[in-house]
Order: sequence, then structure tokens, then C-alpha cells
Amino acid sequence: MNLKPLRVKLAQGYRDRLLGVGLRVTWREFDALCLPRCRAVHTLGLTQPIDIVFVSLEAMVVEIRQRVPPWRIVMARAPNAIDVWEFPAGSCHAHGVINGLSVEAMLRQMIPSTK
Repeated sequence: MNLKPLRVKLAQGYRDRLLGVGLRVTWREFDALCLPRCRAVHTLGLTQPIDIVFVSLEAMVVEIRQRVPPWRIVMARAPNAIDVWEFPAGSCHAHGVINGLSVEAMLRQMIPSTK
């Protein structure tokens, strides 16, 4: 199996955070979006669902919301969630992402294959 690099976008500025995945829901520009210091996200304006992963200060997956439909606001239930990762819908299930997994392991599992 051939692997290609995982393209991660880091949402640092206000505009990146507000737009999130935005109109790029086809995931052409990146494979994952990281929103540091964030405990809530929205899917307003999206046309397709996304997977949302909340991560702790210790860089561990603490909550997963799969296939969140458009036009939703999602807040972390896990009290220790500090960051959010967004992926194309179905990614978490397809790549075996579970609570307790480290961010490093999650990203390693998410590396897309060229098939």
C-alpha cells in the first residue's frame, strides 16, 4: 500500500477558526483541520457531515462525534477537551480512531493511501 502525507491545516487566526472546513468540504486542500484551544465547533454552511475529535491537554482523544450533519453546533462533553480536530465523515470509523488514542497514533492511522 502506498501512503501519502497527511495534510493538516492549523486554524490559527480568527478567520480560519470561523470558517473551519467551510466550503472546502470536498477536502481538496487538506485532510484534517486542527482548532487549538477550542471546545466547540459548528457545521454551519457545510453541505456534508464531518467527524469531530476532541483532544485533551495530554494529547489524547477524549471524545469523538462521527458524521455530524450540517447546520449543527457541537460542544465538548468531555471536561478535559482542549483542542478539536475535524476530518471527512467516516474517517474515524474507517481508521479505527477511539477514545484514549494519542493524537500521534490517531494521525498515523489517518494517513491516506493512494490505492
